[in-house]
Amino acid sequence: MITTQQAVMSLRPDVEWTMNGDDVEGIIWHTEGVKPLTKKEVQAEVKRLEAEAAGAEAARVAALESARAKLAALGLSEVEVAAVMGVQL
Repeated sequence: MITTQQAVMSLRPDVEWTMNGDDVEGIIWHTEGVKPLTKKEVQAEVKRLEAEAAGAEAARVAALESARAKLAALGLSEVEVAAVMGVQL
């Protein structure tokens, strides 16, 4: 789960700030000239980061399944594939 803090860091990566609680209105910007974020901007970034993380996890799982299938096609047994992949059956 992506937090409000992670979203703020993503949106303002080189800015110093602190937050009271988990509310965007509680952000204190310590870097001058920073445009404050809206709750809507932060919520959108949380959703974007969560989708990005889900996509990365799906790609990782797909790559593992592809590797498993390729090893099986080479004639490795299920036990051998599991051993190569560091998985216990």
